[in-house]
Amino acid sequence: MKKLKYIVTCLIGLATSFPVMAQTETQQAELPTTGLEFTAYLKEVGEKNLQFLAEKYNVDIAKAEVIASKVMPDPELNFEAEKDNYTIELGYTLELGKRRARINQARVDGELVNLELESYFKELRAEATVAFLDALLQRDLLELKQNSYRMMAELHHSDSIRYKLGEITLNDARQSKVEAITLLNEVYEQEAALKSANVLLNRYMGRPITQATIPVGNMQNMDNSYTLTDLLPIALEQRVDVQIARKNIQSSQSQLKLAKAERRADLGLMVGYERDWHGMWPNRNTIKGGISVPLKFSNINKGEVRARKLAISQSQLSRESKEMDIQVEVSQAYFEYEAAQKQVKQFKSGLLAESRSVFEGMVYRYKRGETNIMEVLIAQRTYNEIQEQYLETMKAYAQAMVNLEYTSGIWEIEF
Repeated sequence: MKKLKYIVTCLIGLATSFPVMAQTETQQAELPTTGLEFTAYLKEVGEKNLQFLAEKYNVDIAKAEVIASKVMPDPELNFEAEKDNYTIELGYTLELGKRRARINQARVDGELVNLELESYFKELRAEATVAFLDALLQRDLLELKQNSYRMMAELHHSDSIRYKLGEITLNDARQSKVEAITLLNEVYEQEAALKSANVLLNRYMGRPITQATIPVGNMQNMDNSYTLTDLLPIALEQRVDVQIARKNIQSSQSQLKLAKAERRADLGLMVGYERDWHGMWPNRNTIKGGISVPLKFSNINKGEVRARKLAISQSQLSRESKEMDIQVEVSQAYFEYEAAQKQVKQFKSGLLAESRSVFEGMVYRYKRGETNIMEVLIAQRTYNEIQEQYLETMKAYAQAMVNLEYTSGIWEIEF
């Protein structure tokens, strides 16, 4: 009879807890199932991000402006007629060095646009990577909360049986059920956070928001090592904004050359034909030609040239300032990375394992009747908090690594 009573009690306990388990299984079935690896994600960001595709048009516009700068002055045809004669003249303005200066300026500006596009992509890549890391964090937090819920649900099953057998009080059995339902609500909330993170990934990839994806990867595989002394010279050489600052100096120099070329006088060339009638037969045909030279009194004003020279000095100081800013940015990013790395080591040095051992030991003692349910719940919440802190620290460490590589002008992110 005792054995039969025990079996019936087990069935009652399982039936009591089944609705809670069924709810979470139904919710899990709604989660996205299409895996998205990091390399494929970045490739799609580079190929299909809508804002980046829009920025690419600036390169084509710059190429069109180079073609436009090659235009030459149009010739001018003049025709005059009187009673006994008519005159045809063909004129042309000969620019002296202006066209070459315009072409050179357009080419430098085109190179500057290319560098700006490269800078935009690197910034986009870093932002997209941080979004991917956040999606991984939300995924891992969901797995953690699901595991916590399952453990509490199992404990609730056991408590239902133990209560029927008279081993624990009704209050203990109710407490474990309340805790299981609370953890299930956290699962639902975390599922929404993961879906929101996946929506942002689709936005970066230019995909429809409704397309289901889930990130694949492990942040713990990110473990690159750096030294500040190695990164500083690399950043000064490879950072795109430094290259832009240097190109701005070249652009200012080409603008100065263009300003000087604009001060040169254009030569007006003319060739014409004149025919004069007196009576039935023409008695005079004249072919004429000429050169016109404008008197450039405006060249007395040298304000444009002076402004261009000052712009060169300004660009040189801007480059020096940018180089100093980069040294500061790399140093600060390295200190943040170093601090995050130390925090991760603290968790891996035994804190995670010890917190789990404390929780499992408390559950074991509870099942043996040596402690109460409240101590188990406190141990579980402490364990969950440490686990969440570890995942958030890992994400902060990975994000600090991304920021360090971005500010250093390198890219070796893989996971």
